[in-house]
Amino acid sequence: MPVPALCPVLLGTDLGIYAMARSFHEAYGVRSVVISEQPRGPINDSAILENVFTGAGAADEQTLAALSDVAQRYPQARRILVVNSDHQLAFVLRHREQLEREYVIPFAAAGTIEQLADKRAMNSVLAELGIPAPRTVEVKPLPRQEEQWRASVRELTFPVVMKPFAGAEFEELTFIGRRKVYVLEHADELVLELDRIGAAGYGGTMLVQELIPGDDTANRVVNCYRDSRGELTMAASGHVLLAMHQPTFIGNSAIIMVDYDATLVDAVRRVLDAVGFRGFASVDFKVDPRDGVARLLDINPRLGRSHYYANVGGASTARALVADFVLDQALPPEQAQEDGVYAYIPTFVLPRYIQDAELLARVRAVLRRRRAVHPLGYAADRSPRRWLYRVLAQVNQLRALRRYYPRPTDTGF
Repeated sequence: MPVPALCPVLLGTDLGIYAMARSFHEAYGVRSVVISEQPRGPINDSAILENVFTGAGAADEQTLAALSDVAQRYPQARRILVVNSDHQLAFVLRHREQLEREYVIPFAAAGTIEQLADKRAMNSVLAELGIPAPRTVEVKPLPRQEEQWRASVRELTFPVVMKPFAGAEFEELTFIGRRKVYVLEHADELVLELDRIGAAGYGGTMLVQELIPGDDTANRVVNCYRDSRGELTMAASGHVLLAMHQPTFIGNSAIIMVDYDATLVDAVRRVLDAVGFRGFASVDFKVDPRDGVARLLDINPRLGRSHYYANVGGASTARALVADFVLDQALPPEQAQEDGVYAYIPTFVLPRYIQDAELLARVRAVLRRRRAVHPLGYAADRSPRRWLYRVLAQVNQLRALRRYYPRPTDTGF
């Protein structure tokens, strides 16, 4: 079936947004339009996208106006709106009715997305399906209820992990000590951090979860696309070799080896089937070294920052999206099974961080057959400025590793 003229429109500036533009360009040779507040390294000086800037601190109305202007400039194209953060997804859901007049909105209904984000509901689903997950409790920073906080976590064994339930709301806060994920050694530390978070005005829920031991290499990622027919038309899984460790980036993978695990993919499929989800899902697992069981840590209704590892493995995020929402076509399932390594940080650091000699040997064998793929290193988008940015960004990442994670730990924190 011929593909109509496409105009992918992406909101944001991060690595994952550029990777999605790259996926569209690789699959269909089209340039994407990226709408963001201001210039930023991953999207600057690119030949495969057009930047539209709304200005720092732009309100919803300004973003909506920019989107409407793009729609008017590309009236004949099928315009697909893609986001890759909790904050931007919340924006799309707030204004979905208006946006659908001019754009294809490739996201599940708000109720389904909310169910996927509801940890209580999802814990029930996981229990029913027999999918292991860490024990989790909920606490609210506001109003201040210290005794209730302490009582809530008595069933957990410290150290624990704490993260916000409402990622979009938490992303908008700025305060000293803000982290994407908190590792807490005792109840007094829990109280201290909840006081800080409450003082910053976060009125949502924080999730406190048992800490699964193991360094970064115990982590696994699964990325899937479930279409309107209930089929996984794209599926990938990867073995995390190294994560990012800056406080606001914890949980993001920096180096991933493509490693298709049918068992993990099937677990994700069963979860998405259970809630009737349609679209992209990014799921984090961690293999518990105490029993070898992979426990599901988190599931997100979007691509995820490091999703391009799926393309490294031979799948295409863009093809899955277009087949479902533009062509209404039953795409034969694509499984990312080609050997490869996705690397945002130079792979020469891996001998320091991979403590398992057998795993390190496997990784080296893959790298001998095929060089690591940097998501920003696209041959069709060569520019001296982009090359310089990529080099400087890698230097900054190496400095961050030296500061925040100089050696592997038995928890990954």
